[in-house]
Amino acid sequence: MATNSTDPLADIDSESVSPGDVDIADVRAALSSSNPLARQRGIDVCDALAEQDADAVRPLLDAVAALPDDSNASIGLRAVSVLDSVAAADPDALDGRLDALVAAAGSDIVDLQLTAATTFGKLVVARPALVAPHARALTEAVAATEPDEEPTDISEFVDHRGTRETIAEHERQERKRRVSARQTLANVVVAVTEETPEQALDAVDALASLVDDVDAGVAGPAVDALGHLAAADPEAVAPVADRLLARLDDERPAVRVRAVGAVGRLGDERAVPRLRELADEDDNEELRELAAETAAFLAED
Repeated sequence: MATNSTDPLADIDSESVSPGDVDIADVRAALSSSNPLARQRGIDVCDALAEQDADAVRPLLDAVAALPDDSNASIGLRAVSVLDSVAAADPDALDGRLDALVAAAGSDIVDLQLTAATTFGKLVVARPALVAPHARALTEAVAATEPDEEPTDISEFVDHRGTRETIAEHERQERKRRVSARQTLANVVVAVTEETPEQALDAVDALASLVDDVDAGVAGPAVDALGHLAAADPEAVAPVADRLLARLDDERPAVRVRAVGAVGRLGDERAVPRLRELADEDDNEELRELAAETAAFLAED
Protein backbone atom coordinates (compact mmCIF):
# COMPACT_ATOMS: atom_id res chain seq x y z
CA MET A 1 0.00 0.00 0.00
CA ALA A 2 1.29 3.47 -0.87
CA THR A 3 2.36 5.76 1.92
CA ASN A 4 2.62 9.54 2.22
CA SER A 5 4.01 9.59 5.77
CA THR A 6 7.51 10.95 5.01
CA ASP A 7 9.77 12.11 2.24
CA PRO A 8 12.12 9.12 2.27
CA LEU A 9 15.60 9.32 0.75
CA ALA A 10 15.28 13.07 0.17
CA ASP A 11 18.89 13.61 1.28
CA ILE A 12 20.41 10.68 -0.61
CA ASP A 13 22.53 11.14 -3.72
CA SER A 14 21.54 8.11 -5.80
CA GLU A 15 24.52 8.53 -8.13
CA SER A 16 27.06 7.86 -5.38
CA VAL A 17 25.07 5.73 -2.95
CA SER A 18 26.46 2.48 -1.53
CA PRO A 19 24.71 -0.25 0.49
CA GLY A 20 25.85 1.19 3.80
CA ASP A 21 24.44 4.62 3.05
CA VAL A 22 20.73 3.78 3.17
CA ASP A 23 18.24 2.16 5.45
CA ILE A 24 16.29 -0.62 3.73
CA ALA A 25 13.09 0.53 5.41
CA ASP A 26 13.52 4.02 3.93
CA VAL A 27 14.07 2.59 0.45
CA ARG A 28 11.03 0.36 0.79
CA ALA A 29 8.94 3.33 1.93
CA ALA A 30 10.09 5.34 -1.09
CA LEU A 31 9.30 2.53 -3.51
CA SER A 32 5.77 2.19 -2.17
CA SER A 33 5.08 5.92 -1.90
CA SER A 34 2.17 7.50 -3.73
CA ASN A 35 4.54 10.35 -4.60
CA PRO A 36 6.21 9.61 -7.95
CA LEU A 37 9.23 11.71 -6.99
CA ALA A 38 9.77 9.50 -3.94
CA ARG A 39 9.32 6.34 -6.01
CA GLN A 40 11.82 7.70 -8.50
CA ARG A 41 14.38 8.27 -5.76
CA GLY A 42 13.74 4.81 -4.39
CA ILE A 43 14.20 3.04 -7.71
CA ASP A 44 17.23 5.20 -8.59
CA VAL A 45 18.86 4.07 -5.35
CA CYS A 46 17.99 0.44 -6.10
CA ASP A 47 19.47 0.71 -9.57
CA ALA A 48 22.70 2.17 -8.21
CA LEU A 49 22.92 -0.57 -5.58
CA ALA A 50 22.16 -3.34 -8.09
CA GLU A 51 24.97 -2.17 -10.36
CA GLN A 52 27.37 -2.65 -7.46
CA ASP A 53 25.88 -5.85 -6.04
CA ALA A 54 22.55 -7.37 -7.06
CA ASP A 55 22.27 -9.02 -3.65
CA ALA A 56 21.95 -5.56 -2.10
CA VAL A 57 18.42 -5.19 -3.51
CA ARG A 58 17.27 -8.70 -2.63
CA PRO A 59 15.30 -7.50 0.46
CA LEU A 60 13.51 -5.02 -1.82
CA LEU A 61 12.64 -7.31 -4.71
CA ASP A 62 8.92 -7.50 -4.05
CA ALA A 63 8.65 -3.71 -4.10
CA VAL A 64 10.90 -3.33 -7.14
CA ALA A 65 9.12 -6.09 -9.07
CA ALA A 66 5.83 -4.21 -8.73
CA LEU A 67 7.16 -1.14 -10.58
CA PRO A 68 7.97 -2.05 -14.22
CA ASP A 69 4.45 -1.06 -15.26
CA ASP A 70 4.39 2.05 -13.06
CA SER A 71 2.33 4.93 -14.43
CA ASN A 72 5.58 6.89 -14.61
CA ALA A 73 7.59 5.44 -17.50
CA SER A 74 10.92 6.62 -16.08
CA ILE A 75 10.28 4.64 -12.91
CA GLY A 76 9.24 1.62 -14.94
CA LEU A 77 12.39 1.73 -17.05
CA ARG A 78 14.61 1.97 -14.00
CA ALA A 79 12.74 -0.90 -12.32
CA VAL A 80 13.33 -3.09 -15.36
CA SER A 81 17.02 -2.19 -15.17
CA VAL A 82 17.16 -3.41 -11.57
CA LEU A 83 15.38 -6.65 -12.43
CA ASP A 84 17.75 -7.14 -15.35
CA SER A 85 20.71 -6.93 -12.97
CA VAL A 86 19.08 -9.44 -10.63
CA ALA A 87 18.27 -11.76 -13.54
CA ALA A 88 21.92 -11.77 -14.57
CA ALA A 89 23.14 -12.55 -11.05
CA ASP A 90 20.42 -14.87 -9.74
CA PRO A 91 17.48 -15.48 -12.08
CA ASP A 92 15.75 -17.75 -9.56
CA ALA A 93 15.26 -14.70 -7.33
CA LEU A 94 12.62 -13.52 -9.81
CA ASP A 95 10.48 -16.62 -9.43
CA GLY A 96 6.91 -15.42 -8.88
CA ARG A 97 7.93 -11.79 -9.37
CA LEU A 98 7.40 -11.30 -13.11
CA ASP A 99 3.79 -10.12 -13.43
CA ALA A 100 4.58 -6.40 -13.69
CA LEU A 101 7.47 -7.11 -16.06
CA VAL A 102 5.06 -9.03 -18.27
CA ALA A 103 2.71 -6.04 -18.22
CA ALA A 104 5.60 -3.79 -19.24
CA ALA A 105 6.27 -6.10 -22.19
CA GLY A 106 2.92 -5.01 -23.59
CA SER A 107 3.45 -1.32 -22.93
CA ASP A 108 2.43 1.38 -25.39
CA ILE A 109 5.75 3.01 -24.48
CA VAL A 110 8.16 1.40 -26.89
CA ASP A 111 11.34 1.77 -24.81
CA LEU A 112 9.63 0.14 -21.85
CA GLN A 113 8.50 -2.77 -24.00
CA LEU A 114 11.97 -3.13 -25.50
CA THR A 115 13.80 -3.15 -22.17
CA ALA A 116 11.33 -5.64 -20.71
CA ALA A 117 11.68 -7.83 -23.80
CA THR A 118 15.47 -7.73 -23.51
CA THR A 119 15.28 -8.88 -19.89
CA PHE A 120 12.94 -11.71 -20.82
CA GLY A 121 15.34 -12.66 -23.60
CA LYS A 122 18.10 -13.14 -21.05
CA LEU A 123 15.87 -14.80 -18.49
CA VAL A 124 14.44 -17.39 -20.87
CA VAL A 125 17.95 -18.57 -21.72
CA ALA A 126 18.86 -19.00 -18.07
CA ARG A 127 15.53 -20.24 -16.68
CA PRO A 128 12.84 -20.97 -19.29
CA ALA A 129 10.61 -22.52 -16.63
CA LEU A 130 10.31 -19.13 -14.91
CA VAL A 131 9.03 -17.52 -18.10
CA ALA A 132 6.82 -20.42 -19.21
CA PRO A 133 3.74 -19.49 -17.12
CA HIS A 134 3.69 -16.15 -18.92
CA ALA A 135 3.89 -17.44 -22.50
CA ARG A 136 0.29 -16.57 -23.29
CA ALA A 137 0.52 -13.07 -21.79
CA LEU A 138 3.74 -12.34 -23.66
CA THR A 139 2.18 -13.52 -26.90
CA GLU A 140 -0.82 -11.27 -26.29
CA ALA A 141 1.59 -8.39 -25.64
CA VAL A 142 3.09 -8.90 -29.08
CA ALA A 143 -0.35 -8.97 -30.68
CA ALA A 144 -1.45 -5.82 -28.88
CA THR A 145 1.52 -3.73 -30.02
CA GLU A 146 1.52 -4.34 -33.77
CA PRO A 147 2.61 -1.02 -35.32
CA ASP A 148 0.69 0.70 -38.08
CA GLU A 149 1.89 -0.28 -41.53
CA GLU A 150 1.81 3.32 -42.78
CA PRO A 151 3.54 6.27 -41.09
CA THR A 152 1.41 8.98 -39.58
CA ASP A 153 0.55 11.76 -42.03
CA ILE A 154 1.25 14.99 -40.18
CA SER A 155 1.32 17.34 -43.20
CA GLU A 156 -2.10 18.69 -42.26
CA PHE A 157 -0.81 19.81 -38.86
CA VAL A 158 2.88 20.69 -39.46
CA ASP A 159 3.82 23.08 -42.25
CA HIS A 160 7.58 23.28 -41.71
CA ARG A 161 9.39 20.69 -43.83
CA GLY A 162 12.33 20.29 -41.46
CA THR A 163 10.02 19.71 -38.52
CA ARG A 164 8.05 17.13 -40.49
CA GLU A 165 11.27 15.31 -41.38
CA THR A 166 12.42 15.35 -37.75
CA ILE A 167 9.11 13.93 -36.57
CA ALA A 168 9.13 11.32 -39.33
CA GLU A 169 12.66 10.22 -38.42
CA HIS A 170 11.68 9.94 -34.77
CA GLU A 171 8.71 7.79 -35.79
CA ARG A 172 10.93 5.57 -37.94
CA GLN A 173 13.36 4.99 -35.09
CA GLU A 174 10.54 4.27 -32.66
CA ARG A 175 9.06 1.80 -35.11
CA LYS A 176 12.43 0.01 -35.36
CA ARG A 177 12.55 -0.34 -31.59
CA ARG A 178 8.96 -1.59 -31.55
CA VAL A 179 9.75 -4.18 -34.20
CA SER A 180 12.81 -5.30 -32.24
CA ALA A 181 10.79 -5.61 -29.02
CA ARG A 182 8.03 -7.66 -30.66
CA GLN A 183 10.49 -9.96 -32.40
CA THR A 184 12.40 -10.51 -29.17
CA LEU A 185 9.23 -11.39 -27.29
CA ALA A 186 8.09 -13.72 -30.07
CA ASN A 187 11.40 -15.56 -29.87
CA VAL A 188 11.13 -15.73 -26.08
CA VAL A 189 7.85 -17.61 -26.53
CA VAL A 190 9.50 -19.92 -29.09
CA ALA A 191 12.19 -20.75 -26.52
CA VAL A 192 9.54 -21.56 -23.93
CA THR A 193 7.59 -23.81 -26.30
CA GLU A 194 10.78 -25.61 -27.26
CA GLU A 195 12.02 -26.17 -23.71
CA THR A 196 8.80 -26.56 -21.70
CA PRO A 197 5.92 -26.95 -24.20
CA GLU A 198 3.56 -28.49 -21.67
CA GLN A 199 3.58 -25.21 -19.73
CA ALA A 200 2.67 -23.09 -22.76
CA LEU A 201 -0.30 -24.95 -24.24
CA ASP A 202 -2.68 -22.20 -23.14
CA ALA A 203 -0.92 -19.89 -25.63
CA VAL A 204 -2.17 -21.77 -28.71
CA ASP A 205 -4.98 -19.35 -29.60
CA ALA A 206 -2.82 -16.29 -28.97
CA LEU A 207 -0.04 -17.69 -31.15
CA ALA A 208 -2.50 -18.50 -33.91
CA SER A 209 -3.46 -14.84 -34.02
CA LEU A 210 0.15 -13.96 -34.88
CA VAL A 211 0.87 -16.40 -37.72
CA ASP A 212 -0.19 -13.84 -40.32
CA ASP A 213 1.38 -10.86 -38.57
CA VAL A 214 2.68 -8.19 -40.94
CA ASP A 215 6.20 -8.79 -39.57
CA ALA A 216 7.75 -12.07 -40.73
CA GLY A 217 10.01 -11.82 -37.66
CA VAL A 218 6.88 -12.29 -35.57
CA ALA A 219 4.81 -14.53 -37.83
CA GLY A 220 7.63 -17.03 -38.36
CA PRO A 221 8.35 -17.52 -34.65
CA ALA A 222 4.61 -17.86 -33.95
CA VAL A 223 4.45 -20.68 -36.50
CA ASP A 224 7.57 -22.25 -34.96
CA ALA A 225 6.05 -22.07 -31.49
CA LEU A 226 2.87 -23.76 -32.66
CA GLY A 227 5.02 -26.44 -34.27
CA HIS A 228 6.79 -27.13 -30.98
CA LEU A 229 3.45 -27.31 -29.18
CA ALA A 230 2.09 -29.62 -31.87
CA ALA A 231 5.04 -31.96 -31.39
CA ALA A 232 4.23 -32.15 -27.68
CA ASP A 233 0.43 -32.26 -27.95
CA PRO A 234 -1.08 -32.37 -31.46
CA GLU A 235 -4.62 -32.30 -30.11
CA ALA A 236 -4.02 -28.96 -28.42
CA VAL A 237 -2.97 -27.37 -31.72
CA ALA A 238 -5.49 -29.16 -33.96
CA PRO A 239 -8.19 -26.45 -33.50
CA VAL A 240 -5.92 -23.90 -35.22
CA ALA A 241 -4.57 -26.28 -37.87
CA ASP A 242 -6.29 -24.38 -40.68
CA ARG A 243 -4.35 -21.24 -39.80
CA LEU A 244 -1.09 -23.17 -40.01
CA LEU A 245 -2.07 -24.76 -43.31
CA ALA A 246 -2.84 -21.32 -44.71
CA ARG A 247 0.75 -20.23 -44.01
CA LEU A 248 1.95 -22.74 -46.60
CA ASP A 249 0.79 -20.09 -49.07
CA ASP A 250 2.44 -17.19 -47.25
CA GLU A 251 4.25 -14.87 -49.65
CA ARG A 252 7.27 -14.78 -47.32
CA PRO A 253 9.62 -17.75 -47.77
CA ALA A 254 10.78 -17.68 -44.15
CA VAL A 255 7.20 -18.12 -42.95
CA ARG A 256 6.45 -20.84 -45.51
CA VAL A 257 9.49 -22.86 -44.42
CA ARG A 258 8.38 -22.71 -40.80
CA ALA A 259 4.84 -23.63 -41.78
CA VAL A 260 6.09 -26.77 -43.53
CA GLY A 261 7.89 -27.82 -40.37
CA ALA A 262 4.90 -27.03 -38.18
CA VAL A 263 2.33 -29.00 -40.21
CA GLY A 264 4.78 -31.89 -40.26
CA ARG A 265 4.92 -31.89 -36.47
CA LEU A 266 1.15 -31.56 -36.34
CA GLY A 267 0.77 -34.60 -38.59
CA ASP A 268 -2.08 -33.12 -40.65
CA GLU A 269 -2.39 -35.20 -43.82
CA ARG A 270 -4.48 -32.49 -45.48
CA ALA A 271 -1.20 -30.67 -46.11
CA VAL A 272 0.19 -33.37 -48.41
CA PRO A 273 -1.16 -32.05 -51.76
CA ARG A 274 0.04 -28.53 -51.10
CA LEU A 275 3.39 -29.79 -49.81
CA ARG A 276 3.90 -31.72 -53.03
CA GLU A 277 3.16 -28.60 -55.04
CA LEU A 278 5.67 -26.65 -53.01
CA ALA A 279 8.23 -29.42 -53.49
CA ASP A 280 7.82 -29.09 -57.26
CA GLU A 281 7.28 -25.36 -57.72
CA ASP A 282 8.61 -23.21 -54.89
CA ASP A 283 11.49 -20.85 -55.68
CA ASN A 284 13.20 -21.62 -52.38
CA GLU A 285 15.44 -24.71 -52.59
CA GLU A 286 15.45 -25.31 -48.82
CA LEU A 287 11.68 -25.16 -48.79
CA ARG A 288 11.33 -27.54 -51.74
CA GLU A 289 13.48 -30.15 -50.04
CA LEU A 290 11.71 -29.83 -46.71
CA ALA A 291 8.28 -29.91 -48.35
CA ALA A 292 9.15 -33.10 -50.21
CA GLU A 293 10.41 -34.77 -47.05
CA THR A 294 7.40 -33.66 -45.04
CA ALA A 295 4.92 -34.76 -47.69
CA ALA A 296 6.55 -38.19 -47.81
CA PHE A 297 6.50 -38.46 -44.03
CA LEU A 298 2.82 -37.52 -43.75
CA ALA A 299 1.81 -39.77 -46.66
CA GLU A 300 3.50 -42.74 -44.99
CA ASP A 301 1.46 -42.19 -41.86
